[in-house]
Order: sequence, then structure tokens, then C-alpha cells
Amino acid sequence: MPALDYRELRRRFPLRRVLALLAYRPTARHGDHWRGPCPFCTAIDAAPYPRYFAVHLARNVFQCFRCQARGNAIDLWRLHLNLPLHAAALELCRRAQESPPWLKP
Repeated sequence: MPALDYRELRRRFPLRRVLALLAYRPTARHGDHWRGPCPFCTAIDAAPYPRYFAVHLARNVFQCFRCQARGNAIDLWRLHLNLPLHAAALELCRRAQESPPWLKP
């Protein structure tokens, strides 16, 4: 299996772009800080938790203060699809219709 250049992948897919692919809509926006329902724990139980999920766009990180999901944009996509990192990264490139950034041998 060829190795992906994850640094380049994170550059190509900032958190804002991945959230757009997921059609995520925050309930509150304060500059680069967004808050809203968690796409993971609210999918498990239907209880509304409108502001547990926090996104910091400038730092490209997210965290849910309820289910403890956290990470960068690629982690968000991986958790959304429930796939291993490599498979999720390839699926992200496919969904965005971009070729994967392979590491040069």
C-alpha cells in the first residue's frame, strides 16, 4: 500500500472544507470559533446537544465536550466514515475529486 503525504492532505483539506463536505451547520459562530451539535454523539442518541461540538478553524481542530471526539480535519472525516485513517483519507480525496498526495519514494 503506497504511503500518503498526510501533511499535504491536511494542507489541501482544512477543517472548513471538510465541514462543508459534511454539510455541517454550526449553531454559533464567533470568528474562527464555531459551536454546534456533535455529528457523532447526536447521531447515536437523538437528544439535542446544540453546543457541545467546538471547532477552531484557524488551528484546524475540533472537540466534542460530550463524547470526547477530537482531532484535525482528517480525523473528523475518519470518525464520520468510521474507517481506518488511510482508507478515510483516500475516500476524502475521491469525494473531493482530487488525486491523493502520495509520498515520493
